[in-house]
This record gives sequence, structure tokens and C-alpha cells, in this order.
Amino acid sequence: MKKILITFIVLLPLLVTAQATIQTKAIILQRLLAKKHYKPVVWNDTAAAMLYKKWLNNLDDEKLFFTQREIDVLSKLKNTIDDEIMGKGWSFLPQSITLYKQSVQRVDSIIKVLTQKPFDFSKPDNLNWPLTNYAATSAELALRWQKYLKWEALNYIGKEVADSNGLNVKIPINFTPLEIAAREKVKNRELGYIKNLLSTPASFTTALEEKYLNAIAWCYDPHTNYFNTKKKNEFDAATSASEFSCGVELDENDKGDIVIDYLLPGSSAWRSGQLHKGDVLQSVKINNIEKNVKDIDDDALYNALNGGSSGEVEIVVKSAAGEIKKVKLQKEKIEDDEAIVKSYVLHGKQNIGYINLPGFYSREDDVENEKDIKFDGCANDVSKEIIKLKKDTIAGLILDLRNNGGGSMWEAMQLAGIFIDIGPVASVKDREGKQTILKDPNRGTVYDGPMLVLINGASASASEFLSAALQDYKRAIIVGGTTYGKGSAQYVQPLDTSVIDKSKTYEDFIKITGNKFYRVNGGTTQWTGVEPDIALPDIYSNMEYKEKNSQSALQPDNIKPVFYKTLPDLPIQTLAQKSSERIKNNTNFIQLNSFINWQKQQNTTKNIALQWPSFANQYNGVVKMYKQLETISAVTSSKLAVTNNGFDWQRILQSTTRSKEVNNVHLEDIQDDATIAEAYKILMDWNNK
Repeated sequence: MKKILITFIVLLPLLVTAQATIQTKAIILQRLLAKKHYKPVVWNDTAAAMLYKKWLNNLDDEKLFFTQREIDVLSKLKNTIDDEIMGKGWSFLPQSITLYKQSVQRVDSIIKVLTQKPFDFSKPDNLNWPLTNYAATSAELALRWQKYLKWEALNYIGKEVADSNGLNVKIPINFTPLEIAAREKVKNRELGYIKNLLSTPASFTTALEEKYLNAIAWCYDPHTNYFNTKKKNEFDAATSASEFSCGVELDENDKGDIVIDYLLPGSSAWRSGQLHKGDVLQSVKINNIEKNVKDIDDDALYNALNGGSSGEVEIVVKSAAGEIKKVKLQKEKIEDDEAIVKSYVLHGKQNIGYINLPGFYSREDDVENEKDIKFDGCANDVSKEIIKLKKDTIAGLILDLRNNGGGSMWEAMQLAGIFIDIGPVASVKDREGKQTILKDPNRGTVYDGPMLVLINGASASASEFLSAALQDYKRAIIVGGTTYGKGSAQYVQPLDTSVIDKSKTYEDFIKITGNKFYRVNGGTTQWTGVEPDIALPDIYSNMEYKEKNSQSALQPDNIKPVFYKTLPDLPIQTLAQKSSERIKNNTNFIQLNSFINWQKQQNTTKNIALQWPSFANQYNGVVKMYKQLETISAVTSSKLAVTNNGFDWQRILQSTTRSKEVNNVHLEDIQDDATIAEAYKILMDWNNK
């Protein structure tokens, strides 16, 4: 939605055509971002070194393709990258593509040779992972691959023979046929990946060229991205209600993993409550056959999750915390009037309303004039749910923004206005330093009672915007873990430095960071995130994916506070002290803290055993920790009674069997959530109950 109209004049525009070379596109990208980005990169040797490092990580983050010889060749060109982007010469990318292709072909041969004979698991062996340097020679690279393939094979065998308690340290009786099957499996997987990569010379080169454009964009900040027409069309299709879909949009991360990038509001994926942006897709069950995503081409994967007719799809994902989840989804059409936000009532000494908001969605298309705004998005839906909850005589409200990756800032502004009577909710600063105050668009409130907001390390962008506003006004108590740390706003436009022609068909696009958001107190959520008033153990606290861990992230700063009137002080210190005492003695939180500490150790270099008894012991250690994570839930003796709000309950009684099953799953998830149980207790302390 266009809230600010920016007029600009461009002299000597550069146009991207279908025939434009990659160098031309790179130059246009640089010039466009120099004019539009919030903090343009000064292209010098320092910036070139950052792009060089990013590009090598994109190509071979696991250090399984290049040898040091290829790196030595590329490093000689490192300091020319900035000159090339400015239009002087063009050799680094072509050279890196050539060397990468040769490296991939070499690995293809290595894998074929290594998998011809059985892997030897009889002798003590290990693999230090992740790898920290490149192999010195091809022979060392082959040894590296031998260890890596053995690790993959052991993982496959482990999954085949493991029971609920893990693995027996004794070698399985049928180990020989298991080894043969595992070796064939890992060979087909790795060779299939390479085959897809090298499918045609043209597609191989084009894919790498587009990755390079994206790497250039990343140097400006992690949220500035290049994407082609196909990516745009995939997004349009994923957000369309015109075809059957599970509601999942996929993307590829820097490591080449297929990850969830977007969940369509109201879709099966959205409603499941188990999927989140950044989850790594491991496998998909197609025609009752589970296939690793590395063995599926893009079109087959898209068709498995979209199109055709209604049906069930089963996927396996790995969360940012490392948890493996098997999730069943339904391909279905999403109706426009489908209720996306759901509210529930937590029963105990008092009734407490609970609303989970996975994302800040809007049903609006871009509009030119304020009079065209229909105010029809998540803020409006939350308002409706609060009205329902009031009929259940709630004594407090919990708004759950955990794992909410953001969305529409306009909706976040409106949502803040539901709880704040009048006044500014944030300010935004553009690249010229101009500060614009963002005000609550509506006078009055929908709810003014006691309120908690739950956040964690996966709460980002619009979630942080809302949490910060409510915290600064002392309108709500923020509970959980420190958020992701994204305080910037982006917009998408064609990769073109001329005035945009809406009648023209563009093939290249760029998402640009144009502004930074600031709290009303002058602080920022950028890089720092929102710190909770009352901290609870957070499984995402150790995550390396947070904004501050990205080399190109915009740095935090402060601006002049705006005038705003806070509400009276909240009893945070007293409530935090009581909560802390409960957490110390809560079995679930003790186990969660244990898992978090173990997870922190796992993020460092691991020595992976490649002999069965030692591997089985390590495998069992991992299984034990994740089983411990799965059992973390609200204490059985103090589980909350959870129901739908009274209005929805009458509707559910008349719904289909499938809808009732889904609803029961949601009720059980809320009931088993230790964090929600603690939030309820905090509200009871607040209300002196």
C-alpha cells in the first residue's frame, strides 16, 4: 500500500531487456540501489571482500566442492569485484562459474567411484563438522567426501533400525544389506542433486548469475533481494485463492536448502500452527512415496504442494531449532471470507482471552488514495475476535506473536490502535534522514484491560513494531524471548532505473530496503530486537539466523523521541520476580533450558563418529534431547481448561468432522503449551488472584 508518494527524476536511465547481459544487470542493480536504498554501499575493496565471502558461501558453504587451488585463483580477482560492478571489466563471475562447474563435475566422479564398493565402518573414524577450510588437493577432497557419505549412510541406516529409544550400540545383524541400500540411497541423492544442477549449460549459468545478483543485493542488507519473473509468479500463485494449494511458498536459502518463505493466511499450512518461515523442507510424500527434496525437481515439488484437486500432502520439515516435524496438510481452495484469526478462552480462577496471530496479513491490494482503504486485514479480524471474547467475560488478554515473521506494517499500525487510544505508534526515517511520525489511524480502543504479548526469537518486523509500541506506552507486558531484530521496511519494483511503466512487462525485480522504523521513545528494533519485560526460556535464543548475526545488517541507532503520553507504570518487577521463582521449579522450563544449553553446544564444531557403536551413542544423545523437547508441555496437574469462544463454539458444533478434528488439535496445542500456562499465571498475579 502506498502511504508516501515519492517523485524522482532519473537522467540517462538504464533499461533491462531480455537480452541484457549479467554485467549490465549488475550495473543497473548497483545504480538503482545507489538511488533508492536506505544506506547505499560504497563499492570499494572492503565491500568487494564482503561480496566475495558471500558468493563463495553461496556456492560452497559446506566446502565440499572447491579445493584451495580454485580458491587461490578466485582470490586474485577479489579486489577487482567492486570495479566490475561499477562497469570496469568483467572476469570474476565468469571465472567463478567455470571453476564451480569443473568442481561439481569432479565431485560427480568422486561420488561414483566412492560408492562402487562398501563403506568401511569397522575402523575408528570421525568427521569434524562443519568444515572450516577447503581441501588442499583433489585427493583430500575425495577423502572428505568419503567421510561425508559414510555419515549420510549411517544416518539412513539409523532411521531404518531405530526404535523409540534410539539405536542399539551393537551392529545390526542385517547391517550388510542395510549398508548396500544406504550407499545406493546417498549416491542417488547426491548425484541427483548434481544432475539437476548441471541439467543444461544455459540453466546452470543463468541460475548462478541470478544468485550473484542476489549476493550483490545482500551486501546492502539481508532484506534487499533480486528475483526473476518465475519467483514472482510463484509468489503470486502461492497467495492466490484461485487454485488448490497447501498455502506454502518455498525459497532457497544461502546453503541451498529449500525453506518455507511464506504461509498463505487461512491455508492448511497456516492453520496447522506447526510450520514457520525458515523451516527447512526435508521430504514430501508423493503418491504415498516419501521423497527427499534433493531428489525432486522444482516443477514436481511445486505440483506436489499446489494445483490439481483437493487432497492430503505429508511433508517433513526441520525447524530453526533443529526439531524434525512431520506435518499433514490439505490442498484446498481458500475462501475470501475464511476466518483466519482464532480466539480461545483459558479457564481457571478467571477467564482469559487468547489470540494467536501467525502473521500480519492484509486483504488490500496496493491503493493510491486513502479513501480506497477498506481496513480489511488482520487488525480488523483481531477486533472481531476481541468482541467475541468480551462476551465470555475475560479478565485479561494474551496476544501470541511467537514465530510471527511480520507482514503488513499498515496492519501493525492499526492493531496498535486497537489497544492505544490516540497518539503516535512509531516513526520512520528515509535515506535522506527525513523523519515521519506514524500515528494511530483510529481514535479509541477496542480493549483496555490487562494484556500480555508473547514474543520469541522468531518474532520479527511487524511483530516487533507492535510489541515495541505497546511496551513504550506501558499498554501491555511483553513476555518471552528477545525478538529477531528487523526494523526496516521494503518495497518491490522492477529492475529499471527509468520511470516505471505499468503497461510494460518486466522480467527482473528488486526488493529494496527504503526505510527504517523507530520506536516512539527514539530507540530501534533493528539489530537489537525487542527485549521482553518478563523473560521466559526461548528455544530461539541461540539462533545464528537473527538479524545481528548477518554481516550486512543495518546497524542500530537512535533518533529524537516523539511526544507521547504513557499509561501508568505496570507492576513488572513484582510479576517478573514471581514468574522467575515459578520457572526455577518448573520441570518443563528446566528441561527447556537444558535443551537450549545443549543446542548452543551443537552450534559449534562437532566431532561425528563414523563407526557404528560410537555413532549409535551420539545418535541416541540427539534423540534423547529431542524427545525431551517433545515432552515439554504444561504441567499435567495444572493444565488449563481451554475452549473456543462462545460464539465460535456454536459454529463448530455445526461444522464438518475434519474441521472439528483440526479445532481439537488447536485446543490441545494451547493446553499443552507451558509458556501460555505461565502467561496465564502472570495475569492471575496481576489481577491478584
